[in-house]
Amino acid sequence: MKSLLGTCLVLTLFVSSPPGIDAHPGPTDQVLAELNDYLMAIQLLRIEDARADEIFKTWHQLRTASWNIRALTDEQDLLIETDKVMLQIGRTKVLQKRLLRECRDYFTEVIKSSASIRFTIDKSIEGEWQGPLIEVQVQHLKVVLIEVLNSRKSPVQLRMHSSRSDEILFWNKQFTLDAGASRFTFAVCSPLQIKSYEDLIMISDSLGNKAAVAFEARSIPMQEAGFKLKPGSTPTNVILPSKSTLDRHHTDFSNSIQFSIRDKASGKPLATRIEVKDTNNNAYWSPIQGASYTVNRNSESGWKTPLWDFQPGPFFYIDGDAQLGVIPSGKSAKIYCGFEYIPVEKEVPENGIVEVMMERWIDMPALGWYSGQTHIHTTDVGLPVHLSQHWPIVTQGEDLHVSAILTLKGEWETHAIYANEYPMGIRETFSTADHIITYGEEFRNNPYGHLAFLGLEELIQPISTGALGELGGPDYPPNSVILKKAMDQGATTIAAHFGNFTQGVTSIETPWPSTGFEMPIDIALGHVQLAEIYGNGGQLNVWYDILNCGFRIPATAGPDWNIKDSPRVYVDLDEQPFTLENWRKGLERGQSFITKGPMLFFEVNRQMPGSILNMKKGPVPLVVTTEALMPDRKLPVDILYNGQVLFTTTEQTNHINIDDSGWIATRCEGAHSNPIYIDIEGREAGYAEPAERFIKIIDRLADWVEKKGLFLHEDQKQSVLDVIDRGRAVYTTIVTRAEKLDRKHE
Repeated sequence: MKSLLGTCLVLTLFVSSPPGIDAHPGPTDQVLAELNDYLMAIQLLRIEDARADEIFKTWHQLRTASWNIRALTDEQDLLIETDKVMLQIGRTKVLQKRLLRECRDYFTEVIKSSASIRFTIDKSIEGEWQGPLIEVQVQHLKVVLIEVLNSRKSPVQLRMHSSRSDEILFWNKQFTLDAGASRFTFAVCSPLQIKSYEDLIMISDSLGNKAAVAFEARSIPMQEAGFKLKPGSTPTNVILPSKSTLDRHHTDFSNSIQFSIRDKASGKPLATRIEVKDTNNNAYWSPIQGASYTVNRNSESGWKTPLWDFQPGPFFYIDGDAQLGVIPSGKSAKIYCGFEYIPVEKEVPENGIVEVMMERWIDMPALGWYSGQTHIHTTDVGLPVHLSQHWPIVTQGEDLHVSAILTLKGEWETHAIYANEYPMGIRETFSTADHIITYGEEFRNNPYGHLAFLGLEELIQPISTGALGELGGPDYPPNSVILKKAMDQGATTIAAHFGNFTQGVTSIETPWPSTGFEMPIDIALGHVQLAEIYGNGGQLNVWYDILNCGFRIPATAGPDWNIKDSPRVYVDLDEQPFTLENWRKGLERGQSFITKGPMLFFEVNRQMPGSILNMKKGPVPLVVTTEALMPDRKLPVDILYNGQVLFTTTEQTNHINIDDSGWIATRCEGAHSNPIYIDIEGREAGYAEPAERFIKIIDRLADWVEKKGLFLHEDQKQSVLDVIDRGRAVYTTIVTRAEKLDRKHE
């Protein structure tokens, strides 16, 4: 039984809330949402301001205290209501309030001496610019604070946004501000060229009042080098930018390697990834001239593709032409550009001139297919691109047509929030007609699961819940609520690391690795649109189980932290022009395949993946057309029916007979198509056995929620249990229906 001391401590901390926060929060934890906004600014301000760096130490204490809650429940197997756990929860609440207070006090001081914006909410909304015009060096950044003060005698619901820009950045948001309360937020001036900038920061309330302030700035020439990356000490240590006066582009080398890489068909310069080594396997990777980006990691993680073995690096990207300050003698170079170009390996000539015409072995865009990755982070293992002006050369060097970079909460020691360089949406400045760069979000909870969102208008707060929230937040709301919020914004919803650790696990662990125990529930409730099968995790057998329950969930691919040679999804645009919206629509419909190299084509009765073939009755004769191509050969292809291999073939045209509803797909080494669905009248798809497996997973989650989930109020817990019950009921219905159709096993 809990002690009276533990009970009183926790209840006091839960009920007493910071100003502006309801005692019983709704779906979004407003305290964490406010702190996340502050920490995004603090991360940038701490580069130059020691006061901000001191505040970050409080975040680190809170992060550690939060994770210690889960060390007690996971490692010591204590229930959430034991005295020891409750006292640790209390410590996080104290630190949470301290961090909020430190941030507010710091911003109050900074805003007195810096150019800033203030909005006052009274009978109307008034906005004003306070301070002189901002001057910022090109390729540097300046944080501009914004204060919002509610002078009304009642709470006000507010929405803030800006006209979209890649050089004056603002993260759209909605929040409630109590009577007499104030809140801070921020914008960032990040000029890419010398000119004057103006953008509108806009605010509105639920009564229709509006105001806008013109954010004005002027960029000046670079007087010192822009932010550079400090070397990381470990593969999992996120890198913080720092200033440096070194400019390697003006270094004079008498001996060097001159690269000139062109596309053979067009003759135009081609962005590529290059590895240079000598006979002793020493690597060289710092170009001294020409647009380039260097990855100086020797990570052992990554992918081996059917096209070539995994190369751990270091390596660098160039934009067609570059000079490497290395003596040419005894060097060799490997040159890559995604999966559609034939890699080139050659000895560097004594004169150091490396001229290469890169040749496509297949041109997928010419066939209507465009590649992309739906889960990328720009800081960490393999590709520490913290400042995203480097990203265009990377996405073009990897020949990615859509790069979805996801903001997420930090779980290591140097960043509270990762990949937060830009607000949600397409980065127009860095995108081209053929290579789109867009920002989305990864929302995470262990054990509920990790979610990837593409097409958001604003970041969904609090970005993570539970242990991955890192700020002592509750395991609330359930992921189903977050998914619904994303869909309300028109976003594409993806279950990341699909099916990870839901089977063969003796206990539910919350800090790491990622889990997906709520995933089957969210699919049953219609909130998940895609399953991330190729990437950092993803289990085919769990995906097959979902399909065999009768759900139509296409697969997608995203590398998570490692970009090099990593899996991607190819989407058929069905003769539509290449835009992000058309690509997302094709992705959601499943007009696609996932691959680590091979190009996999698949049709049934001339219908593309994602199609539904409606039949009156079985058996149904079908013509399956499929082909798996490599630069020098065809690969054998498995033809699957409801997850079972009917046969393996290298023939392009094949005939099969199907006598029941379900799905057909093809796969080969390193690639998998999305399904084509067969719907026979009166025989709705779905087997009992996989549905029963998911019911067991759901029951395990319910037990964890009852005994170890962290909730601020009993009705939060009950709300999660209600969602669990709704999901379980769907699978129970599938079992009952399948048994009536005499369809117990796959």
